Amino acid sequence: MKKLAQGALDPEKVFTLLDRLGVEKVYLENYRDGLFVSPSELGRIRKLLEGRYEVAGGTCIGTWGEGWGRYVPADHESFRVVCLTDERNLELLAKAMQELGNVFEEALIDDFWAQWCTCPHCVERFNSEFGLRVTPEVLRRELARDDTPTARAWARFSTELLSRVSREFVVKPFREAGGRKLVDKVAEWREDFYVRGLFIPEISKVFDGVYVGTESRERVNSYGSHYITLLLKELAGRVEGVWFDTYDGLGWGRTVSVETYVEQLLASLTPLPPELTLFNLEDLLHSTRESHFFALERHAQPLREALAEVKGEPLGLLRPALQPPFSPVEDRYVEDYIGSIGIPLKPARNIPEGSCVLLTAKEVGLLDLAELAGKVKLILLTSGAVRRILRGDAGDAGYELLGADASDVVYDHFAATEFEYKGARAREGHRRACELPVGPVLKAPAAEVIVAASDGWERWPAVFKVRRKGVEVVAACVTDYPYLLGQYPENVNQALRDIVGEFLGVTAASSSWATLSNFTLHVYSDGHLVVANHNPYWLSAKLKIDREKTGFFGHPKLLTGNADLRETETGFAVGLPPRSYAVIKIG
Repeated sequence: MKKLAQGALDPEKVFTLLDRLGVEKVYLENYRDGLFVSPSELGRIRKLLEGRYEVAGGTCIGTWGEGWGRYVPADHESFRVVCLTDERNLELLAKAMQELGNVFEEALIDDFWAQWCTCPHCVERFNSEFGLRVTPEVLRRELARDDTPTARAWARFSTELLSRVSREFVVKPFREAGGRKLVDKVAEWREDFYVRGLFIPEISKVFDGVYVGTESRERVNSYGSHYITLLLKELAGRVEGVWFDTYDGLGWGRTVSVETYVEQLLASLTPLPPELTLFNLEDLLHSTRESHFFALERHAQPLREALAEVKGEPLGLLRPALQPPFSPVEDRYVEDYIGSIGIPLKPARNIPEGSCVLLTAKEVGLLDLAELAGKVKLILLTSGAVRRILRGDAGDAGYELLGADASDVVYDHFAATEFEYKGARAREGHRRACELPVGPVLKAPAAEVIVAASDGWERWPAVFKVRRKGVEVVAACVTDYPYLLGQYPENVNQALRDIVGEFLGVTAASSSWATLSNFTLHVYSDGHLVVANHNPYWLSAKLKIDREKTGFFGHPKLLTGNADLRETETGFAVGLPPRSYAVIKIG
């Protein structure tokens, strides 16, 4: 922004890049890390761009800069954020928003805007309001302990503080200066939203819309970028757009690989957002991002055109769209792993009759399990959910649902070396972990064993099913969900796919003996599918289509991407090159 305003950056170079990417809208940022761009400079850049592009404002008011954060000790955080109990910060917030509103009617706030400061001054305010006597160090330990009374109180404190400051020092000065539409972007770290003040239904009331970060860093499953957008749609009612960048997340000086960058693009577009924003111009102009730019130029437009044909809704295993008022420890980001073995997920505020629902440890204690069991057809429980039910966190309704209590526990953890599903046995161990975790292990004489686990001596259910008053309850006691991605044998993953596919009408399976993991599947109600191979090698998958259940009739057609398609009696087979994707239409 400064370079453009001062003539140090050639506008024609900017226009060439934006036009080659098909950019339609530009956000101009007025504040980040203590640096302000004056209204006069903003005005000059806006005038330069208007007529060629739609132009809106942007700001990163959650970042700390010189003169901010008087109450925050220098060694407080790995990076310093704005303290919302500091009067000086509030003055600077109002200044940034007033100057932004002087130039733009519409603006977007970057995702640093949250209440994540735990400095002594913030904690003092917290103690005063809730009658507590915790120190900053004790508070941080409590927030890392999962569901505690202190964590729930901090979530309430953070939400109320962020909401009040947002209304009085962000939205109000922006609107008084002439601004009309103010959109807040939230980050990709969805599991920590509530404890950092981001209760999405409240955020959607304070601001005029919600944007979401869809960054998938190196060694992070890109399915989470798809899932978080659907989750925000449910919680806020609408998502204005998505945003990703070129950083690898392991160090801000490092650049994400081109393959991961394209996967971010795909995962950002599959939820069908109204806008997709690239962060940022300076990075895309840098010589180190030349290959990223060419990849965007190659993939963005064909993907946008193919997905523009989708008129249906995403389908998947339903997840209750809830925000736990704590930072989960058990089943943390579990959706990212389940989604990466070819099981699509869909968050839902309202669970329809006859649904298939996944419950994790995050919902036990927050949901009325008896009410849920009265209307759904199948409940799939993670091991974390089973463990919390056995601890009594769901009361008698939980024991009734599972058909077991703490007295039925044989082992909390069991190290298995062999798994059996539908008569086929599989053993792991060739240059990988030989003993794989299962648990809790229960005595369940009335249960139907779906997957059995053995250590060579004992044999116990790893996945089992019980029937309770019209509802089927499946407990998947494979405890470490990252192990689904290449550690548990393929028959464990396939058992889970088959359970969900029975209800969804679309089931993925490996076309060979190889494990089908780091593979994502998106299904839409109008017969469109998106598949992606996130591995550095070829992957072959079979897709079984229940035509009566889905209404998907006709031949599969490749709309964009790179894949070999072959029809089968039950659906079709797809071969995917390394790190590739395909958008497919049936019919």
